Amino acid sequence: MVDISSFIRPHLKKVHPYVPGKPIAEVQRDFGLTGEIVKLASNENTLGPSPLAIEAIKAELPNIWLYPENSVYYLKQELAKFHDVPVNTIVVGNGAVEVIYLLAQATLNPGDETIMGQPAFMIYEIMAQMHDATRIAIGHPDFKNDIGAFAEQITDRTKLIWIDNPNNPTGSYCPRSEVIDFLKKVDNRCIVVLDEAYQHFVDHPDLCDGTRLFKEGHENVVTLRTFSKVIGLAGIRCGYGIMHPELARMLDTLRINFSVNSLAQVAVIAALKDHEHMKKSRDAVIEGRKYLYGQFDMLGLKYNETQGNFIWVDFGYDSKEINDFLLHEGIIIRPGWIFGCSTCARVSIGNRHQNELFIEKLIKALQAGVGKRSHVPV
Repeated sequence: MVDISSFIRPHLKKVHPYVPGKPIAEVQRDFGLTGEIVKLASNENTLGPSPLAIEAIKAELPNIWLYPENSVYYLKQELAKFHDVPVNTIVVGNGAVEVIYLLAQATLNPGDETIMGQPAFMIYEIMAQMHDATRIAIGHPDFKNDIGAFAEQITDRTKLIWIDNPNNPTGSYCPRSEVIDFLKKVDNRCIVVLDEAYQHFVDHPDLCDGTRLFKEGHENVVTLRTFSKVIGLAGIRCGYGIMHPELARMLDTLRINFSVNSLAQVAVIAALKDHEHMKKSRDAVIEGRKYLYGQFDMLGLKYNETQGNFIWVDFGYDSKEINDFLLHEGIIIRPGWIFGCSTCARVSIGNRHQNELFIEKLIKALQAGVGKRSHVPV
């Protein structure tokens, strides 16, 4: 019998697989549910995509027998105009996650160090494991990226610092002034990745824009953006990074051929022109934040004020029971144990109906004694 395991690189056996939010179809199968399922687990845009994107996809469908344009020429041109940056600083990938993979592949050697928050977007940790690098994870009692502490951990082995801003899963935010101070401490000793997947939902007065920092001369800054959130195109997978041209050229060399499909390319170009749809998506999230804040206050639950389209809520005890109860009720949230925080959960902000239904089912769970709460103030 062949020992297949012996052919696998030993450090890869320690890689923890990414745990995605449960899809609706899986919950229907697992729990035999036939009614409405509300997914508040993956921070998707519940308004859906722009009608312009749908029309562009329909128009492109007859051409899908052809390979897409590997250079992503037209989309890069639009992004260059959108951000006022040179085309050769842009890398487009199959979601921003592909750009994350490429950054790690291009920079990390075994034994290198990579710094991130705890919790943070879990792909950062997976990248360290995949490349046999050392993960330096820094927590904070307020569940935020303590970038001052990040700077203190830099050594001559540090290659990448990941800052998801807003943080995923907690929604906490590092303002521009704080990031500029941090970059001075970094002093070009490593690459700083500002993952701004939720940038469109930020309403902080001291807005940090990684593309602006890059244009101001911070050449070691990489900015990541996605079309899966405010644009509402998570299903077609498209995201991008803006970075030093030499690094961009390396990532494009490593990128899988034709990884950005033709439907994604035309849909995103169309969606970028629909400013009204982006505004409606942003407004709905900010309205939903206020509603959920009020409901959590009423229920006596701790939560982080967020700059994303999700809220990090702390139940104060193991949230697995709450999560399981809600799944049986057709509500999907993101349990905190995935991020190493067993008492918490990340709840995406849905539309008004979805938010109200979530609160209704959460109250039902609390009143049923799930999680052993002795008093529910409703």
